[in-house]
Amino acid sequence: MDPEIIAEYQKKFPELFTFIEGVLERFPELDRLIKSQGVVKSQLAAQTKQVMETVAKDMKPYRDQYETFRDLPKDGRPRADVLKELEEMRDIERKKWHDGYVSGAVYHGDDGHVDFMNKAYTLHSQANPLHSDLWPSASKFEAEIISMTAGMLSDGAPADVRAGLCGSVSSGGTESIMLAMKTYRDMAFHERGVRNPEMVLPTTAHVAFNKAAQYFKIKIRPVAFDSSFRADVNAVRKAINGNTIVVVGSAPAFPHGMVDPIAEMSEIARAKGIPFHTDACLGGYILPWAKKLGYHVPKFDFSLPGVTSISVDTHKYGYAAKGPSWLLDRNAQIRHHQFFTATSWPGGMYFSPTFAGSRPGGLSAACWAALVSIGEKGYLDAAKKILGAADYIKAEIKKIPELKVLGDPLYVIAFASDSLDIYKVMEQMTHKGYSLNGLHRPACVHIALTLRHAEPGVKERFIQDLKEAVDYVKAHPSEKGSSAPIYGMAATLPVRSVVGDILKTYMDAYYKV
Repeated sequence: MDPEIIAEYQKKFPELFTFIEGVLERFPELDRLIKSQGVVKSQLAAQTKQVMETVAKDMKPYRDQYETFRDLPKDGRPRADVLKELEEMRDIERKKWHDGYVSGAVYHGDDGHVDFMNKAYTLHSQANPLHSDLWPSASKFEAEIISMTAGMLSDGAPADVRAGLCGSVSSGGTESIMLAMKTYRDMAFHERGVRNPEMVLPTTAHVAFNKAAQYFKIKIRPVAFDSSFRADVNAVRKAINGNTIVVVGSAPAFPHGMVDPIAEMSEIARAKGIPFHTDACLGGYILPWAKKLGYHVPKFDFSLPGVTSISVDTHKYGYAAKGPSWLLDRNAQIRHHQFFTATSWPGGMYFSPTFAGSRPGGLSAACWAALVSIGEKGYLDAAKKILGAADYIKAEIKKIPELKVLGDPLYVIAFASDSLDIYKVMEQMTHKGYSLNGLHRPACVHIALTLRHAEPGVKERFIQDLKEAVDYVKAHPSEKGSSAPIYGMAATLPVRSVVGDILKTYMDAYYKV
């Protein structure tokens, strides 16, 4: 069935679609039966082919430009030639993010800052924190980053709370989130005997929590969002039971950029003796500065007695090199449930704080260098620029009759339309060089503002291009486009595993030479 027709039916019968999805999730054998039917299989094949044709050009643009290596070359290539190709690909890929056409992705991007990060990494490229006896600098960098970050996220907390804060370094926000969920699963088992762990999770929380649930066999108790696009507090209260290991809130949530009512949610959890995790991967390094600048920022950090852990990414608004993220805990007792130790291995005593064993110490060195070189003033200045650009974009979007801003976000701005297919608008923006995020339920598009968007003329160009995209879609109502139908299908198709199968095919294509 045509995705646009499916979308029409979903608008008319939303409750029916929700019911069908619930049934299929509860009875996977029914899902498999539906997918085995000829008409569904043919649709899946057709949609998969369309997806692959759409993404192939973007995913593998260098096939005809550079030599492809399916086997090791007999003789190693000259280093100068290798570096030349690397530089050429860097220059090709740099333009989009450097000129502010990308949502998020690169959060600083100034040439001087990037060079500084690269030099810091190079100086410690051989360091491995697993061997702190060889590289004690790694311990210095990571301990100080944790301390600086914890101080930033505990303003107003009692001195004894601040003194007890601790943390660990991970490879990114996903690992930080997964570490937290693994920690609370194990803690609930050891302290309360919970054998069927559940997490209370807003539907707007990052999908890394769903990944953790799948990996660690944790059942999700989903919590819907209210009209403000924040987690429903009453739903949180009702979702907690004897198997609950953690309640989760976002600061802000990725889809709509809203900070959940974490003060209320964490207090409900605390009163019931349940840990509370704040996912501040997207906000931990900008919300404290937004508050200092006078913006309304709801409490979300360790100043709240119910918040027991926070995930935060320095590779986003901390402006570090790609990779580092931090999981902060209220005390070491919580963190101990995260650690891995082996005392009877023939290879000797082994221990590691996170999923990884060996880790790139250069990333921690570059992160430390970023924080201490930027300082409070630098972060304040950066936040002021980003939030100023966001204020302009929000105000201008509201002036476009066909569009509306969802909620009241600070710097992650989601917009939708009641009269146009928003995915067609996004596709037109793609034709203009933009890489924005298409979101589902409701159908909308968002842009995460960075320092690249605060550069002169960028925000104005974005609004002008957006107006032109809207005008084009209005003037061509029957034009389906190429990617818009795919987004429409993904947003509306009740058999969600069909979409999942298409995404698996996409990932297969990524690793194909």
